[in-house]
Amino acid sequence: MPAAQDHKRALDGDGGLNTGGMGAYSPAPVVTPDIQKEVEEMCIKTVQKMAERGTPYVGVLYAGMILTPNGPSVLEFNCRFGDPETQVVLPLLETDLYE
Repeated sequence: MPAAQDHKRALDGDGGLNTGGMGAYSPAPVVTPDIQKEVEEMCIKTVQKMAERGTPYVGVLYAGMILTPNGPSVLEFNCRFGDPETQVVLPLLETDLYE
C-alpha cells in the first residue's frame, strides 16, 4: 500500500494543537522507495513473528510510523484502517481490496 501522511495540527500553517488528523495526502513525499521498503519489511517481520508464536494474524494491520534520524520507527499497530489516511490511499489502489 502507498504511504500516507496526515496533518495533525488544528490550524493553518501547522499551528494550533495536535488532533487525531485534520486531513491526509498520499503518496507522502518524505517516504522514499528505500524507506517504503524498510517499512514493508518491518511489517512483514511483525506478522511472521506473530505466526511463529502461534498467533497468526489475518486482516488489516495499520502501522502508525514516525521517521527519525535513524529511519522509520513504529509508534503503534492497529487492527483497523487508519483515518484519515485510508481515505487518500484507497483511490490509489490498483487491485480489489477484497482479494
